[in-house]
Amino acid sequence: MYSAFKDFPELEDLHACADSISTVGEVREEAWVRYRHHDFPILSFRFGTTEPEAPTLLFVAGVHGLEKIGTHVVTSFLKSFIRLVQWDHTLIHLLSSCRILFYPLVNPVGMFLNTRCNGRGVDLMRNAPIDAEEATLPLVGGHRLGPWLPWYRGEALEPMEIEATTLCNFVRKHVFPSRHSLILDMHSGFGLVDRLWFPYAWSHRYYPQAPRVLALKKLLDQSYPHHVYVIEPQHHSYTTHGDLWDYLSLEHQASFASGVMLPLTMEMGSWHWVRKNPRQMFSSFGIFNPVLPHRVKRTERRHFFLFDFLVKAIASGDRWAELDGQKKIFLERKARQLWYAVRR
Repeated sequence: MYSAFKDFPELEDLHACADSISTVGEVREEAWVRYRHHDFPILSFRFGTTEPEAPTLLFVAGVHGLEKIGTHVVTSFLKSFIRLVQWDHTLIHLLSSCRILFYPLVNPVGMFLNTRCNGRGVDLMRNAPIDAEEATLPLVGGHRLGPWLPWYRGEALEPMEIEATTLCNFVRKHVFPSRHSLILDMHSGFGLVDRLWFPYAWSHRYYPQAPRVLALKKLLDQSYPHHVYVIEPQHHSYTTHGDLWDYLSLEHQASFASGVMLPLTMEMGSWHWVRKNPRQMFSSFGIFNPVLPHRVKRTERRHFFLFDFLVKAIASGDRWAELDGQKKIFLERKARQLWYAVRR
């Protein structure tokens, strides 16, 4: 179906998925990004019902091109998902009422070039038109000095980058109308442990969906008591300008008050890989990715149970999304105690 890109194994893997999807799902080219003499596709994969209000789960990866392991993990799960949906009657039944989406490579040019930013030098996760209320780390929180430095936001009066705009439009079209939805965006490069961050990155404000995040956390804790994830607001680690999920969350809250959308950012703790193989810290690739082949495979397997949990959770919204008055009040009080009591 697609011609292969030489020296771009991540895109070749996605092309192979597109060729094997057959009648069990749908693949679409959301946009093409031109860099010099090459055009790079941004692909999405869709499974399940087309009913707009159906519960929806979206897997995202590859926002930062250097963080290849996120795309590897999501693509590996996509390959398994394509095989399972051909015979697993439980999954086929789930997809009759739910929608599962994959968006494995947001920033193909950045991944092809082995850079964090896109081909224009812009950090896509600093590119949204939203400014942090709190003090941010110099440079890391996003800046407008110029594309020669990492974490460049782009010019204030320019439109968002095509990759960021395409992702936002995809979410608006396929996720916003859902009565409840989950998004998992895969990243790497921070800390020794794997974190699941929820909004906000721009502010220490209370996140209105925090009770539902806590309900989801309780289900995960009860179902997999030995899981490895720290679940917290992103601002517990640092604040940033221009976060796409903050931007979309605020837009969704203003436009779809009756629906629930929870974007979660997975920040895989790459310092763990560096600790086991200190030599890789001298490579920009090694800071963000496991290098040794067996660690790459282990990382791909490590998160499959979480992906399976989210698939089950999206079909069981009554357990975390549909909160009655008393339960919501209780969970809000607990969420404030857990995540906000000693902050600010």
